[in-house]
Amino acid sequence: MATNRSSVVFITGANQGLGYSIAELFSQSKQPYTILIGSRDLSRGQEAAGKLSNSKTNDETTISAIEIDVASSESIAGALENITTNCGRIDILVNNAGIFGAPGKTWNSTTRPDWRVIFEVNVFGAMELVELAFPLLRKSSAPRVVVVSSNMGSISKVAEGHVPTGPAGAYYSSSKAAINAMVANWSQLQKDIKFWAVCPGLVATEFGGDFTKQHGRDPKDAAAIVRMCAEGEKEDVVGKFIWDQDGNSGVYEW
Repeated sequence: MATNRSSVVFITGANQGLGYSIAELFSQSKQPYTILIGSRDLSRGQEAAGKLSNSKTNDETTISAIEIDVASSESIAGALENITTNCGRIDILVNNAGIFGAPGKTWNSTTRPDWRVIFEVNVFGAMELVELAFPLLRKSSAPRVVVVSSNMGSISKVAEGHVPTGPAGAYYSSSKAAINAMVANWSQLQKDIKFWAVCPGLVATEFGGDFTKQHGRDPKDAAAIVRMCAEGEKEDVVGKFIWDQDGNSGVYEW
């Protein structure tokens, strides 16, 4: 159960990779949190929650797993019902779950079914989760939503030639541009909630296979931007598409 002192933070796709590192940073904060590890596979989420519980540095922080598949409306509704029953609110919602392409298919697919797969997760799932979470967020005294995006979703950057993976990244780039548009929309229409789209940069996780594992930055360094949004260090860029890396930070054009 959440306490009045601890902020409830719900992170999707948090059993591994960047999402796990985001949860780990919250578990090591001086501020107490009720951390909810969103995972498609509940057993993997519980395993991650157990590891984090053993390494947390704040005795007031609690960590548990929530089963959620953002590609399923039924799963999203079930996860939010679970949170309503056990926590009563969400203070910080982190939309981290995402895929780079349709599983088992080439990344430069141009078929409608493969595009639909990535949009179901990166766009429709994220959008539905945020929209359905509004009542829980409004139970918070300081509700915040952080959407993990990518500079590949900046139409301005793509128009200037930023296509690092060429045709292979077209539908990932498009999906991130679409969810960025929703963040811009929410920030204008839901004034009582603070929103950020964040680019963590290239991260050394399984997300993009060997390339990201070999060339990406430490996931904990990449996760720091989410913690900064949650803990009041990015108040000057609320409603923006932001990045923070190597001691520098800024705002991307949509």
